[in-house]
Order: sequence, then C-alpha cells, then structure tokens
Amino acid sequence: MAVQKVADASPFRISELNPRDSISATPTPGFRHFLGTPTHSQRFRAFGVDPLASSSDHAKLRGLMQRLSRRMDADIKWPPHQVRSAERWENPFIPSGYTYLLQFIAHDLVHSAIPLSVAGGLGRGTSNARRTPLRLETLYGSGPVGSPHIYALDAPNDDRRTKLRLGRMRWKENEAATGCPFRDIARAQAENVTGIDRSIAGVRVALTEALVADPRNDDHAVMSQLTALFALLHNGLVDIIRRHEGHAGPNARFGAAYKRFLCARGALTAIYHNIIRNDLMRRVLHPAIHASYCSLGPQFIDRAEPAGNAASGDWEIPLEFSHGAFRFGHAMVRPEYQINDQSLHDLNNTLEKSSMNDPANMPLDETWMVQWSRFFEIHGSTPNFSRRIGPHLSDGLGNDQIFPAFDETQRVGLLYRDLLGASLAGMWSVDALIAEIASRRPDFIAMSRLLSDRAYRVEQLRGWLVSGRAYGALTDEDIETLSNDPPLPFFILFEAMQQTEGLRLGLLGSIIVSEVIFGALASAPQSVSGSSLADQLDLVSREFYLANVLQDIPDISSMAQLVEFTTEIAELRQAVPAFL
Repeated sequence: MAVQKVADASPFRISELNPRDSISATPTPGFRHFLGTPTHSQRFRAFGVDPLASSSDHAKLRGLMQRLSRRMDADIKWPPHQVRSAERWENPFIPSGYTYLLQFIAHDLVHSAIPLSVAGGLGRGTSNARRTPLRLETLYGSGPVGSPHIYALDAPNDDRRTKLRLGRMRWKENEAATGCPFRDIARAQAENVTGIDRSIAGVRVALTEALVADPRNDDHAVMSQLTALFALLHNGLVDIIRRHEGHAGPNARFGAAYKRFLCARGALTAIYHNIIRNDLMRRVLHPAIHASYCSLGPQFIDRAEPAGNAASGDWEIPLEFSHGAFRFGHAMVRPEYQINDQSLHDLNNTLEKSSMNDPANMPLDETWMVQWSRFFEIHGSTPNFSRRIGPHLSDGLGNDQIFPAFDETQRVGLLYRDLLGASLAGMWSVDALIAEIASRRPDFIAMSRLLSDRAYRVEQLRGWLVSGRAYGALTDEDIETLSNDPPLPFFILFEAMQQTEGLRLGLLGSIIVSEVIFGALASAPQSVSGSSLADQLDLVSREFYLANVLQDIPDISSMAQLVEFTTEIAELRQAVPAFL
C-alpha cells in the first residue's frame, strides 16, 4: 500500500498507449463494480461529464485531479488525542507495521501489469491476474513447480524445493563476528544483455533480481523485510511438520516433501486469515461495521452468496475497492521510520531500498534489518505509529524518481495517480453509492449524518476545499464539482478525517473494505468465522496426515504474536541486529 497503488505492478511501467483514446465502460478481466455495474447516471462525473463517455474532456479532468492533489498537500490540523507521547498526526491505535500488512494484502488481492492512471483507461494491461483472493499467492507464487526460483531445498539430504528462499544480510562496514544471518529476501545478479552494469567496480556486485513471487514485495525496505518475515515463518512451519511426520522411504520422499509444503502453506494461510479478521480489521474499521461483519454469518450486500465464485476461478475484485476505498493505506505512511534501535531512515531513503532502485547496495545491510517491536506493539514496546487517516500523504510519496510525471500536468507523486486512476475507472459516484447501500442496509447509512444528509455532506466538502484553495489554486467551478461529486478515494479519506478523527475508516470506507475482505475470507475452505485457529489448523493437518502435526502452534491472532512465534521457531531471539 505504501509505495504502490493496489493494482500496480510497478510505477515505472509506463504505457505507450495514448491516454486520450476512448475508454471502455466494461471492467477488464478480474475486475467488477461494487454492488453491480452503475448506470450512466450513477457514475462519477467531473464538471458534469462522465469521463467514460467523453475522452475529449480528459485534459480538463486531469487538471482538476492535479489541483485537488495539490489541495491535499496541505497539512491537516488534527485535534489532540489521549496519548500525550504521540504527535498529533500520529495514530497510536495503529502501529506502522499494519500499513505494510495492508500493502501486502493489496498485492494478494490485485496484480495488474500497469497503473490505470498511466494506461489512461481500463483494458490496457489493467486486468487483475489474481483469481483466488487472500491465498498468499503474493508469497508463494505458483508453488515449487511453477515458481522454482523462489524456493530453496527443504533439507541437506532432500533435493525438493519446499522452503522459501532467503538471502544473507550484509554488514555495512566490516564483516561482523556474528556472521551474516539470512534476514533479507533472496537477491541475485543477472547479466544484462544491453551491456549496462550497475555494479560498483571493485567494490560490490549489483543484485538486480529479487527472487520473490511478486516483484512488488521488493518495493522498498520495509516491504521486503515483511516478506522475509512471512518466509521465515513458512520455513519454520516446514521444520515443525517434519519433526512430527513419520519416516518416509526413499521412494516416498517426493510425496512427503510436497505434503509438507502444502500443509505449511495451509497453516500459514490460516494464521494470516486469523490476523486479518481479528487484528487488522479490528484496528482499521469503524467499530460498528467490524462488529457486523466479524460476527457469525454476516449479511453481505455485494453478492448473493458470501463465497462468491472464488472456487471456480471467477473471483473478481470491485474497482470501488481496489481503486477507491483501499487506497486509504497510502495516507498512513509515515515520513520516517525507526527501523531498529540504531537506525532512523526517512521515507525517501526507505522507498529507494530495492533491487530495482539501488541494486549496488543490496542485500540490505544491518541498518535496514527491521526490529519488529518497532513496528508492532510487543511486550509494551512503543512502535512507530502510522499517520492518521485523512486527505494528506507524506511528502516522500511525492518522490519524483519513484513516481515521475507521465502526462501534461507534470504532476509527480502517488496521490495524483490515485485520484486520476479512480476518475477513469467508471466507478459509482459517492452519492449513487450511498443511495444504493441505503436501499440494502439503511441502518448503516443512518449511523452517519455525512452519509445520510446530502446537503450537509456537500457543505462539509465545500468548506474543506475552500479553506485551503490556495494550495491547489482551486477555482469556484472546481470546488462546486468536487463538493457535489468527489472522487471516491478522496472521499474515503475525508470521511475518516471527519467521522473518526483519522483513527480508523469512516462508515462508507469500512463497508466497502468489509464486504471485500470478509467476503474473500468467507470463500476460503478453512477460514470459518467463529471457529478457532486450532480447529482450522487441525483441518489443514488432517488433509495430509492422520495425526495433527500442527497441534503445537499457539493461538496466533495478532501480528505481535506472529512475530513472537517466528522469533522462537527461527531461533532469532538473540539475533544481531535484534529481530524482536
């Protein structure tokens, strides 16, 4: 979430197609619309014009989104909160590790070849390749056979690849006595047929290739460290299963290895789902909405059956989620991070630490080894807190090297991409979306004056836009069109600021996120709302073994517990630099 849009494979993959070409109103494969496809009159408009109906007005649309993004450059004057040790812009209820768990989840839900904002319209490389939501495809790829480059040998006497590959960290100065533990994702050198070598001659070879299933998981240092955390847990689960399984003869070794892999993957997926349901969603959703969807048998309004069509491979993600509500995570990104006890890095530096952007300084050195008690609250630690959720992003997300300009507005940064991409997706207007939800769940809409009272909503939006109009040089016409028909990702951030003081999502954002996330969880075979993790792990184990080989795994229902368990099974409690 932090440095890439939900549907982006990379911000650098710029389309050669003309963004002024006509735009299809039909979602591309893997995408659909929330609550059904909106009619022409229900779609978002700018200056009264539907962007899907008139490509000739796109220059005017781009100008409007550029000016709105500049209005959102203004700092938000947040009210004080109860935690006096935190800055006003910080959210003490959501440690910053959850910002990147949200990004990881985004990668697990959507994988497209090119940003919609850059492509200029749906159908130009913007299809979603994910067909099974939240099954950790972003970590496991197509498995040891389909994605062998990301897997390592299970054990010295076994030539099957069923563990996830990791790489040694490096020491920034001199080799330390403690050696170089496997704390980074795996990275490799590749000969470049163009003859361009990014190595530092006589000093360091450039490791340009990140050996991960999803290249976006090497977007930046914190993202690659989170990926390494999950890989360490998977590998530890493989070892646990090995200790409990019976001895297989030489001819059975192949089957034993893959049973072990599938069981470990199922166990990690169950843990992942348990954390999403009981930890992450509890923190980011409006409490009333979380209670409604986390209960037994939630009433989904976006589909006839909670399970959808995921089992048949027809699962599709709503554009109103991928290009609208779930962009809220970008607002949570901090301007700097205390990576560990010794290292503080600003956001620009953090974004540049990847095999794509800085291959000559890979693998990551000790200053980038994440100490997880700095990102999640563990044993009373004080972690980096995320930013409050509102219509403002950290300056680092305007980095012109990571997010360069791509059209005549010359606007750089992630925010403009979010706004323009949403405007070109043919999504529901905020008014029509609220009305449709009200027809299905009037009790939800009645909880919020911002949603139930249109005149009040327009007044609040207009007041905020006018208060900072100098930032974006907004015209009176701009203010009227935006207050009457705001782009969805902007409104979700505005709603969070107005309704919850930025401490969690507002009602509309929470409804959209809940429908998609809890709907995806409901489609998973072992992820049953109300069943314990122990029961789910027992089901996973008995798919492959007569006994429960996962019985020693504790009840992991939070990221803090996941980190603590990984620390134990990976034997990292005494690690240098500190892991916990």
